Amino acid sequence: MHTRNRLPGALRRTAAVAAAAATALALLASPAAAESADERTGARSGEGASAQQTWLYDPAVVPNPRTSLAYSFSRGTAQIRFGTYNGTQYGWGRALNANADHWIRFEVDNNGDRRWDLYNAWRIGARIYTRGYPTSSSSARAFRACIVVNPGDGCVSGGNGTYWW
Repeated sequence: MHTRNRLPGALRRTAAVAAAAATALALLASPAAAESADERTGARSGEGASAQQTWLYDPAVVPNPRTSLAYSFSRGTAQIRFGTYNGTQYGWGRALNANADHWIRFEVDNNGDRRWDLYNAWRIGARIYTRGYPTSSSSARAFRACIVVNPGDGCVSGGNGTYWW
């Protein structure tokens, strides 16, 4: 007579519930799971927004980042930074010497019309850089960064931030 090793029903259910709870907690604890009051992300409907890829939540993990463009004006300096993490090159925005109540905004153009399709913005008092977005060899992909008073305010090349890169 063969006997199978089986957990009693109640123990199996408890294990399943514990596993589900652990998974749910991991998702909730993930920094990419939800925006905070200090972060905004947006997408314009249409062709460029449909090409959305995964944002890198914390580009501070990128070793040896470099600055590609910077624009200084009365609110501070907006920069576009870039670097490679886990085999993917990302670009992101960073603010220097800016008011903690202002926002660093990073805009992505995915379709070459040099209008933002996606953006990520952070209140500078919470962190001075945005999420990172994958670069591309395609001329359709471009980035710009700016310092704005409100996260919904857009970038103006040479006004409140960098030109497209």
